[in-house]
Amino acid sequence: AIVGGGGAAPLAAEAAAGRTGSQAGAIRRVPLQDACAQTLVSMRCRMTRAVPSPPSSRLCAALHSERTDWHRVRKIARRIMEPNYSLKQYFEDLSSFPELNLYLMDASDGVTHTASSSGRSIGDEYQRTVGAFFAIYWLFRLGIDGKDGFSFGVDENWKPLSQKAVMEDAALDPLAKKRLAFRHDANWEYFQGLLMDAGLIREDNKGCMGRPGGACHGLKVCEKRFVSLLALTAVHDIMKMSSLIPEVQEQHAPYHGYNEWDQIGDHDHALSYIMDHYPNILPSFRELDPEEQRALQFTQCKFCFNHGWFVQGEAPPGAIFTPFREALVRDHKSQIGMEDVALYFVHWLTDLAGAEPTPLAGCEKFSVKFPLPVLNSFLRSFAYVEKIADQKETEINEEYLQARWMESGPEVAGKLGQQPPTGPDAVARMRILCMAQSAAPLTLERWPFVPDEDREVLSTEMSRTGCLGQSYAPELVPAEVHDQPMGPAFLVYYGPAFLQHLRDGECPSRRLRLLAEVYRCARELWPAQVSKVAANVTVRIDMIKALTCQEIINATQDGNIWIMVKHNEVEAFIELASRRKLNKMISSMQRIQIVDMTCLAL
Repeated sequence: AIVGGGGAAPLAAEAAAGRTGSQAGAIRRVPLQDACAQTLVSMRCRMTRAVPSPPSSRLCAALHSERTDWHRVRKIARRIMEPNYSLKQYFEDLSSFPELNLYLMDASDGVTHTASSSGRSIGDEYQRTVGAFFAIYWLFRLGIDGKDGFSFGVDENWKPLSQKAVMEDAALDPLAKKRLAFRHDANWEYFQGLLMDAGLIREDNKGCMGRPGGACHGLKVCEKRFVSLLALTAVHDIMKMSSLIPEVQEQHAPYHGYNEWDQIGDHDHALSYIMDHYPNILPSFRELDPEEQRALQFTQCKFCFNHGWFVQGEAPPGAIFTPFREALVRDHKSQIGMEDVALYFVHWLTDLAGAEPTPLAGCEKFSVKFPLPVLNSFLRSFAYVEKIADQKETEINEEYLQARWMESGPEVAGKLGQQPPTGPDAVARMRILCMAQSAAPLTLERWPFVPDEDREVLSTEMSRTGCLGQSYAPELVPAEVHDQPMGPAFLVYYGPAFLQHLRDGECPSRRLRLLAEVYRCARELWPAQVSKVAANVTVRIDMIKALTCQEIINATQDGNIWIMVKHNEVEAFIELASRRKLNKMISSMQRIQIVDMTCLAL
């Protein structure tokens, strides 16, 4: 339950279940402040008397006459890097944002009701939003207490737990070990680099906020940008409150697929609609500078951007970046720069960091639940993805692949050359490095032993970009791919999982040969054409991704056959078919290819 009273004082009822030792008395959820409780009562009274007001009567009534306390918000920006600016003070200052109370609209009498579109309770949405705010607090204090607070959370006095205190729990609490590992192995430099790329902090020879010798010496908060991030965090999920969602008005229909008078169920599109057409409703948005408003509107876009495809080398550049780039041009008329793209990722990061409704326990989504190697790879890649505002898709992908090779360490670059490879198979080898991950050293070591015809297929197909008028550098791909680009390009979905799944002493060259066969079958179903150069097709290998080579062979012992089935113009699947099923497919003229598994034989 969320209750008022006591400011930010700890609540015994919120003692953390499952935290031992030094964390046993720590609280995980924040209480409702008195000021927020009073504002909430006023909002509810207005909502009971709401008159019809587009696009959402209840939203308009709730925020009518509410004002953001900008003086107090700017004080947060000025003090965020001061060692004596406590988490408790910061939490109290967050009451400056009236929209924060909207996450509690359906809570009454100290009881939290379930009424949000995400399926969580309203209380949880409030806690998650505060968690995102707290992630911002910790990230801007990495040189003070931010690493401890982000990783471990705070004690009953809202002070960050120390490594020593958490180490005392490590023998009994498996989560303590995860927190310690995160604190030690997280790439904090990349967190800070992302803040700089987003224009949120900058170097300052006078030290942090003019404090020579301070813990954040050399850095200064960029106030206007930081205030925008706080405002975005306050409003970003308010449309998860089902009672507040807007209806599309006649003059704006259709809007992202919603017709006139439709309620906008997607909370991101709903907030975009308010920002686009009714910005004055939101106190914490309407008074931002136009360029900052534009940057915040950009964060609500739907890009269909799959980060895993990029960092794992799973997809061609067109599949990864083209929808992202088209949104920049189509929806934002190329007015978005690299700093704005970086701000999008800062928001994505802090929102995900606060995904668990336990803001006082640290950023548990990352510290105990999210695979740290994946997080570090995402952080590393942000600096490249940001370039989509200014560079072409293939240029970015090429730079990233080369950087990954040079950073691969002695197991790969030390044996195969520190400098990125060149030659017609260069892009294929660099993508395999990203796809195979920990299996990459052995996989690349066996590359020369893959038959020439299979290496040629992999080199050719993995070098296609799926982008109009773009190619990798000529010294990195086969000459015919560069000089006569055709398509479609293929995304082998779960290709990385397939290459990583080496068991029982398997030779990775067998998996590379089968991967070549997958590409070969796909090309038969989609012949290379100049007119398809900008097209991308997904080939799903779900059924074989986790099987050993022997298990793939054993599946055919009862007369079954592995086939590739073209389901539509943009998708094909690897399936296991009986002879009867195969005959039916042939008689119905379904487009299929039999996958030759002889390459897996010992």
